Amino acid sequence: MFFETGTLVFLSLAVLVWRLPRKTMLWLFGHPAWLEIPFGFIAYVLHYGTFSGMMAAATAAILCFAFTQFGRFLVGYTHNGVYTPGLVELKS
Repeated sequence: MFFETGTLVFLSLAVLVWRLPRKTMLWLFGHPAWLEIPFGFIAYVLHYGTFSGMMAAATAAILCFAFTQFGRFLVGYTHNGVYTPGLVELKS
């Protein structure tokens, strides 16, 4: 049950990143703390109060970390204005 609920919470982040402009997405992949920490904090605050809610938030935070690392590997990231391509190079 924790995994399913955490996955649903995580999907909100996946949809948000999918809807972002490409430059913003690459910047967030280059600065993963700006994506992972606020998302994890909000998930914990929203699910505070029950053990199952906290486990769902922890699952969502772990999936967020994995998503960020996979995104960096797949499409790359920008850091200090320099684009580092991933497996799939994005063209503008």
